[in-house]
Amino acid sequence: MASKYKFYSNLMSQPCRSLQIVMNLAKIPFETVTIALGDHAKDSFAKEVNSLCTIPCINDGGFKLAESIAILRYLATKSSLIIRWYPTGARMRARVDEYLEWHHLNIRAPCTGYFRKSWLEPRNTKQPPNQTTLDSLMGQVNRSLDFLENIWLAEGDFLIGSDVSVADIWAICEIEQLFLTPLDPTEGRPKLKAWMERVRRDTNPFYDEAHYTLWSVRDKSGQRSQL
Repeated sequence: MASKYKFYSNLMSQPCRSLQIVMNLAKIPFETVTIALGDHAKDSFAKEVNSLCTIPCINDGGFKLAESIAILRYLATKSSLIIRWYPTGARMRARVDEYLEWHHLNIRAPCTGYFRKSWLEPRNTKQPPNQTTLDSLMGQVNRSLDFLENIWLAEGDFLIGSDVSVADIWAICEIEQLFLTPLDPTEGRPKLKAWMERVRRDTNPFYDEAHYTLWSVRDKSGQRSQL
């Protein structure tokens, strides 16, 4: 393994938070390069860092890679440090990968869409959101959260197996941002609430460190407290 990865990140990004938590838990050495939101879309960033113009991304001795799940799998092939959170057993890894494949369209897309329309865009534009759009997105988020409550958390304390894994970390970082919005993801979902408390407990202090920026914005906005 290289002595240090360069990790291009902004902690307002959910995948950036997920990847940072895992790398810290696994004690993978990295140097954070904080990118202001918007700067990753600049031509200079595309030329020098990541042609896809996205964060997170890494530079491993000249090898540049984007997309948080791709980076996770790359790190797992290079080091055994991450095995505890991304297990190597064929069936356990398949189950984790099953969640990660499901995650993008069923947790990330609806949660991010609702977060943007209900909180981020009104904050930037000073205009109220379109209520019809908001209601539709809220319905999608609630369906996805109910799926977590009733399917993924039906039988265990974590999404996969009896211990926290990258599946839990990628999921919770998407859900945490909802506490800035009018939607409380834990309301009426006791399993989800208890799960969030367990994941935070088992990934601290790195969970709180990764969410410090998000919570600072929330507190300045006068939003309710996190778990």
